[in-house]
Formats: sequence, C-alpha cells, structure tokens
Amino acid sequence: MSNKTLTTSEEAKTYACDVTNGASSLEKAQRQLGYFRHHLAISKSEEQQAVWGGEIAHIEEWLSSARFQRGEYSRGVDDLLLELIEWRALTFAFQNVETERSPFNDHVFYSQWFIGGTYAVFALLGQLVSKDERDNSLRKLWRYVSPFIASDGACTREELDCINQRLDEKMGHFTNENSKAFMFRNKVIAHNEWSPTIEWSEIDKDIEILVRIWSLIVSWSSFGRFKPFRTADHAFSGLESFFNAEELKRLKAKRQEYLSQVFQWAVNYLHSGQRDPGRGGFSKLSVTSRVVMRL
Repeated sequence: MSNKTLTTSEEAKTYACDVTNGASSLEKAQRQLGYFRHHLAISKSEEQQAVWGGEIAHIEEWLSSARFQRGEYSRGVDDLLLELIEWRALTFAFQNVETERSPFNDHVFYSQWFIGGTYAVFALLGQLVSKDERDNSLRKLWRYVSPFIASDGACTREELDCINQRLDEKMGHFTNENSKAFMFRNKVIAHNEWSPTIEWSEIDKDIEILVRIWSLIVSWSSFGRFKPFRTADHAFSGLESFFNAEELKRLKAKRQEYLSQVFQWAVNYLHSGQRDPGRGGFSKLSVTSRVVMRL
C-alpha cells in the first residue's frame, strides 16, 4: 500500500480498519465462529439466518484458504497494542503488590514466565514502531493516514506536529538516543550486544505515546474498541493456590489501576497532557432511559 493510493478520507479509514483489525488468527476465528453460530441457532427469521450464515461461511472460507494455512497474514495493530498493555498491566500488578509467597522467585517456571513476558513487551514495542515497509506497524499506519486525520479535523495541528516529531526515524523518540526502552530492545532483545538496565517507567513513556497515536486513528476511523481487555478474574485465573483472596483482590486492583491510566493516555493530548474532549479509541456502552408521564 503506497500513500499515493489513498486519495480520500473514506479510503484512508478503510485502510486503517484493515490494518488495525488484521486478519483473523485461529483463536480469534474460533471465538467469532462460536459467537455467530450461537446467534444463528437463535435466529427467528430467514433474513437473520442468512446474515449469520454468511458470516460463518466467510470465516470458514478464510480458515480453509491457502493463505491462512501458510500463515501469510499479519496480526492487526489492535492485537499488538492490546497484548502489549495486557502484559504490562500484569507486570505492574505483580511489581506493586507485596504477597506472602513469591512464585516468580521460588519457582523456575514462573521466573521464566516473567522473563518471557518482559521479552514479549519489547518485541511488541518493536513491531509497533517498525520502520520496515513490509510490516503493518503503527508507525507506518500513522504515516499513511495522518494527513487525512488532520484534514478531517480529528487531530490538532500542535499534536500532529508533536507526533510526527516523536515518530521521526532519525531524531524522534523511538531511537537508541531518546528511548531507553527502545535502546534496551535493540541492544539486548534484537542483538546480544550489552546489558543496560531499564526501568519500567521508561517503558511506560513509550506505551503512552503509542496508545495516544492508536487512539487517534481508531476514534477517527471506527466506533472504537469496546471491552478490549480480559476480565480481572480471567487475567489471574490459575493463581489461587499461590495467592490468598486478599492478595488477589489487591493484584486485580493494581492491574485495573494501570488499565485506567491507559484509558487516560488515550484521551490526553500528547503535546500538552490536557484532556481531549473527543471520545478516544476505547468505547463505553451507555444506556439512557426516558420516563414518560401519562395523565
């Protein structure tokens, strides 16, 4: 996809949705199939049955395609960013809650899990800010659609300039000189050169930038993402034998604290930190009711 092929805002929005959603993985496709089959089973009309049956056929066709079988599809930017946040929210919880037992110190399996999660965070950061034209990265997506976001008035000129500066390939934020997290990723994860120390607060600075850029794109191109993260019970399932009920409660609260910070990053101007009156990339379901008095 070349930038020159995007000639209208609607074309740019369609492209943004394609890149953010990505192709369905096996796990995602199976979840969708379960959802669609349930609705097909309870459909009351031929029209409804045709809609849900069509969705099922579309997914089954994708799963049986040669492209899917060969793995010739990319993950969506949504999946990359949301998984990054899921990993970071969990580590934030474990880092900020003192517990009687510490499986990450006492058991090799859990210590390896923690190391693996740390590596996953840096790998996802690298994928999101990749400069390679072959990659469906957030950086590449912003370059292609930001002119349309600006012309539609979905981003202020001040924030647009700020983001473009942060994403500059040579002098921007995501360089070894300006991002300690990115330097760690390049020096330790991508190449075994040396072992600099890294503070998780430095990683959060990078995540904040990516969340805001993603939020601007998603709020401009779609309805946003509703309930994008796992429930707290799901996130900590299987740990009941290591942490008591009170500890799990505090772990869940700390994870939610980080997610709440992410929701705030999504609606704060990147150049000033002030609240953007726009809705951001995360959607909320609101229900209104009206009482009619009949005399």
